[in-house]
Amino acid sequence: MVHNKYIACIQCVAICLAITFSEVAYSDIYRWVDDKGRVHFDDSARPVLQGNTKKSTKKEKVMLNITPSSWRRFDITIRSMDVQLTEQETLRIKRDVNNVYHFYDDVMFFDFYKTVPVSITLLVDQHAYQRYLKKELGINVSNSRGVFFPKNNEIVVYMRENRNGTLETIKHETSHAIIASIAPNTPGWLNEGLAEQMEKIERKDGRLIMLRHEENKGRLSQRANMLPLREMLDLHSNQWRKKNVSGNAYLQAHSGELLYFLLSSSPRKSFVLRILQEYKRGSRKRSLYLVRDNYIGDIGGMETGWEFWLRQKEKGFIAF
Repeated sequence: MVHNKYIACIQCVAICLAITFSEVAYSDIYRWVDDKGRVHFDDSARPVLQGNTKKSTKKEKVMLNITPSSWRRFDITIRSMDVQLTEQETLRIKRDVNNVYHFYDDVMFFDFYKTVPVSITLLVDQHAYQRYLKKELGINVSNSRGVFFPKNNEIVVYMRENRNGTLETIKHETSHAIIASIAPNTPGWLNEGLAEQMEKIERKDGRLIMLRHEENKGRLSQRANMLPLREMLDLHSNQWRKKNVSGNAYLQAHSGELLYFLLSSSPRKSFVLRILQEYKRGSRKRSLYLVRDNYIGDIGGMETGWEFWLRQKEKGFIAF
């Protein structure tokens, strides 16, 4: 007979066992009670000899009621309207979206704790896209290739003549979907910079790689339009967005290239990881303050490295 004072302990042990053995290969578990009323568990069915009398105590097989989890990190649906996707393109979209998720999970350690749904609406052309945005937003939106609506986790894009570019835009907006779901306080430059580089995330030989964004690289050749880093990092998200629109999305290219620079070396990548985790935990600090706390060499060191990196003729890719 088990005393009442052991019941809570037994329940805790049973719960721990259920959790532990749900993650490993199943094996038989046996329960037995010693002559002092204490409960024990082990994986052997052999009786136990207790005390000086060597009394044999039989063991009771524990039946664990383990229900497989149906939880998924992400849920992808694709709706094409008046446009035909090939089977290869459909498979690529799903693979690309998975690669973006794996970047945030495996490289940025987001540790998804809830399903992030992504509903992709693909429209036939830019006119249909503009009509869709006018209906949803009530305003005309120009120079837009895709948008993410947080209210219903919907990504909307249109099929461009450059079909590959359209599929890259889906990866861009998937990044926004993840950030909005898990780290909504992420500032504009970091949110958009990551999304720009997610357009170039791929998998090679089983590893995630990130290619250089050649379009953004070309835009940054006009360095007269470039904001000083400390000024850009000190902008509130709404200020960043206004400057980005008025500057014909130049800040977007600037942020994407800055993220490529930061992710291209382990110490700088660690900085991105640390501040992204800060925003995931709910921080609302301006990025400039986090640079001072987390970047080796402070903002001056970042600016010096950034200027030197911009003068390099870097090719290749970043492997994670």
